[in-house]
Parts: sequence; C-alpha cells; structure tokens
Amino acid sequence: MNRVQNTGIDHPKPLYNEEQARQKKAELDRYMDKKMAEWKATVPFASHLTEPELHQAYYRRTLIEHVWRIRLSRVSQTKAIYKIAQVSPRAARDYAQYQADEMLHDRLYIGDAEAAGVTEEEIRATEPYLSTRLFEGFFYYTLEHESALAPVVSNYLVEYTQVKLQPAIVENLQARLGKENVKGQAAHLHVDTTEDHSQEMWDILRQLIFSEEDFQKVFKYIDDVQEILAMFFREIYEDTFAKQVQPAGA
Repeated sequence: MNRVQNTGIDHPKPLYNEEQARQKKAELDRYMDKKMAEWKATVPFASHLTEPELHQAYYRRTLIEHVWRIRLSRVSQTKAIYKIAQVSPRAARDYAQYQADEMLHDRLYIGDAEAAGVTEEEIRATEPYLSTRLFEGFFYYTLEHESALAPVVSNYLVEYTQVKLQPAIVENLQARLGKENVKGQAAHLHVDTTEDHSQEMWDILRQLIFSEEDFQKVFKYIDDVQEILAMFFREIYEDTFAKQVQPAGA
C-alpha cells in the first residue's frame, strides 16, 4: 500500500485537442468581449483613464492599488502553483514561469507612482481596498475549497482585457503626463503583448480542463472575477471623484 497522493504523477491529458482548444478559446473570448461591453455600460468611471481630463486623485489611487494587488498576488499565486502541481506538473511549471515574470512588476508601477507624486511611504501607509483584499481572498477560498482553475482564469481574463483596453489607456496617459512619467505601465504592456500572455494563460488553463463541467466553471469564474474587479472601480470612484463633487454639507 502506498499512501502518497496529490503528486500529479498521472500527468492527466487535457480534454481538448489543438483544434478543439482553438474553438473553445474563441468561445471564451467572445464571452469576455460581451462582459467588457457590460462593464463599460454599468461600472462608473471605468473608462476614465482614456478620457481627456485626468482626475489626479483617482489616477494616483489606481497606481497604489496596482502595487498592492501585485504584492499580495505573489503570495496567493504561489499557493496556486502548489495546488496546480498536485494535479498537473506541466501546468504548474508553466504557471510558475509566468508568475516569475510577473512577480516583481510592482516596481514598474512604483516608478509611475513616484512620478505622480506618490511616495513608497504613502503606499505602505495605504491599506488596500476591501475589493483588493476580497480579490486575494477569493483565490485562497477557491484553491482550498473548489478548484485551481480560478486564479488561472483570473489571469486569463486580466491578460485578455489588458491587450484590448490598456493600449488606449497608456497612450492617453502618455499624452496627458508625458512618456517619461508612464514608463512602467508602458513596459508592463509591452511585456504582456510581445510575450502574448493571453495565449500563454489559455495554454495553461487548457491543461487544467478535464471535463465539460470544468469548461463551464471557467465562465462562472470569469463572472466572479469581473464582479470583484467592478467592486474596486466602485470603491475608487466613491473614494476619489465622488467625494469631490458632493455639495457642501452633504
């Protein structure tokens, strides 16, 4: 009798072959396009960083939250690697390589934050929004009680939407603030696009889909992640822009 379990020893075969995987990815991408349209229509100020007038407090707080999200994620995502390794060693290896690339990208945002007048001390003194803490908590919960799919789906969603939305944001910020002051975000976008992180995430995600039920879970995790991220946009809107437009005595 051998009591050892959860070693990924079987190297399970993904459900979909190459052609099927292309079709399934296209299905997911169409779904995310629809979700982005819903997002734009329902989430306040979600497209602000592409607008001509830049709200400085909103922008600075966005940078602070990006830094916190990366710093907290490098802990939660290491747990994801540990959980994935128990199921699919190859997917764990690929995901570890992706996380190695992303793990220190808080330094990119810190440079832009400093250019916007935000110090490292201010970042350290600023508690992350509830949405950011729930975002990380969501990964711990799903990894412990549901599936290792959730954090990979989240990164797939983020990388896919980055390619769609971030170029216009970076271009607008460069026009408003100067290219020298947005170097970190431009560098981050360059890495995401040249290394095709969206496809990379799908290639990893595909290795963790072993049934049609797993594939349907991906849609539900997309919904979950987008709802939590929408909470962040509502929080930052209320904390910055909405505070400044309230009438006196409100």
